[in-house]
Amino acid sequence: MNTYLSQPNPVTARWESEDHLRDPKFQLDAFRYRTSRLLQSVAARLQKHTKTLGSFGAWNRCLNHLLTLAESHIESVILAKFIEAVQNCPDASSQAALKLLCDLYALDRIWKDIGTYRNVDYVAPNKAKAINKLTQYLSFQVRNIAGEFIDAFDLPPYVLRAPIAMQSEAYSQYTQLVGF
Repeated sequence: MNTYLSQPNPVTARWESEDHLRDPKFQLDAFRYRTSRLLQSVAARLQKHTKTLGSFGAWNRCLNHLLTLAESHIESVILAKFIEAVQNCPDASSQAALKLLCDLYALDRIWKDIGTYRNVDYVAPNKAKAINKLTQYLSFQVRNIAGEFIDAFDLPPYVLRAPIAMQSEAYSQYTQLVGF
């Protein structure tokens, strides 16, 4: 983890091209940087609170922070495995579809925690805007292949069109957006 914290910040280089944002190295580095920062800050908090509250009290005081760290670590593992699966996919069409989903996952997670990246100047303002716009664009692109994924999982129609879900306005908007 120290590797990511001690390196010059590779992301604030102000690159905002789609190719750079969809680069697996950029995405993994951003995820790992976040995990490294969380690990460093939770370690400091645990050390500080242990002096006054003891180990158990410090652990409880930092529990939300620890859960965020665990979630960040798991997201990094998921992304690494997702990237590996995309790279090892033998079918070009399936690989392109998986790459789209992988990029959407990575950029959406970065965008959802953009405050963390912006607070430490890991992502410049113009890059943050580019991430948001690309996430929206990729979400729209997923619409074109959503049916293929549903077919691949062989979901029965009663699951896709459950009456309880169809009564929801949110579900109606969703089905319209994805082309049902």
